Amino acid sequence: MYSRQVRGKTFTFGVSGLLYKSNVLMYDRQTESLWSQIERRAVTGVMSGARLDVLSSTLTSWRRWLELHPDTLVLTANTGYSRDYSRDPYEDYYRSRHGLFGLFRGGPGEEAKMLVAGVADSGIELAVQVELLRRQGLWRQTLSGRRVELRLDARDESISATVDGRTVPTVVTYWFVWKDFYPGSRLMKDGETD
Repeated sequence: MYSRQVRGKTFTFGVSGLLYKSNVLMYDRQTESLWSQIERRAVTGVMSGARLDVLSSTLTSWRRWLELHPDTLVLTANTGYSRDYSRDPYEDYYRSRHGLFGLFRGGPGEEAKMLVAGVADSGIELAVQVELLRRQGLWRQTLSGRRVELRLDARDESISATVDGRTVPTVVTYWFVWKDFYPGSRLMKDGETD
C-alpha cells in the first residue's frame, strides 16, 4: 500500500488494466502516468521517476482482521455495478499451481507461483518464501556483510523486514513476478538461517 501524497500533491490511483513484467500497472487520474507497484515508481508519463512512499499494510483474512480490529468500517458493496463482490475473481488463479500467459508462452509452474516476500534495498535483492515465514516466524541471514531479517507477525500475518536494523519495504507477490523485476534475487525457501 502506498501514500497518495507524491511531491506535495494528492493523487487518485486506479488500475490501468495493463501488465508490465506480469504485474498490473496503476495509473493516476491527475496525469495518467503509469506506476509500477513492484518498483514503487512512475514508469511513464509526466510523473516518470517519481517514487511512492510505502505505508504499513498486511495481507490477511477478514476473520483474522476483524478479531484484531472489531470496530473496522467496511465500504459498501452497493456500488451501482452488477459485480458479485463476495466472490474473488482471481480465486481459481490463486489455487492453481499454474498460470496462463498466452497462446505462445506458457504460464508459471509450481515453484514460480509461490508467494514470496521480496526485499530490494541498496544492493540487497532477495525473496523469502511466505510459507517459510509462516513456519519459522523469523528468517535472518548476513548477505554481502549486511544483516537481513524478515519477520512474520502470526496475529495478522504482516511481514516486516530490516537491513542492518533499519526497516525496509517488503512486497508480497509471486516469485515469477519478483524475479522479472529483480533477476539477481536469491530465493530463500529451505529454512536456512545463521
